Amino acid sequence: MNSASLPIIEEFIRSVVQSHEMATGLKKLISHEQIIDYADSIGFSFTKADWDDFIRLDSESLNSQAIQSAHVHDTNHWSWAFRQVSTWRAMLMEGADQGSS
Repeated sequence: MNSASLPIIEEFIRSVVQSHEMATGLKKLISHEQIIDYADSIGFSFTKADWDDFIRLDSESLNSQAIQSAHVHDTNHWSWAFRQVSTWRAMLMEGADQGSS
């Protein structure tokens, strides 16, 4: 990972947690490429390779059930993007699963 990208990615993740408007923007995203494009559109520029490295490192601390939750859910479900980063998963309320809209 490019060491210059890590603080940008971390700031993007914090900004989504702190801003309802930014978090709402994640709801329609269905791919990691869209997350990267969204971040860039709001002033956080980093590469796909750096994002992939961040996601891989973030996943290393998860148990297998949490990893499965991040990867199994339908990408068209509003919660998909939130499940990709542990900090964002913590924002999801219980019941924010496939059955809820």
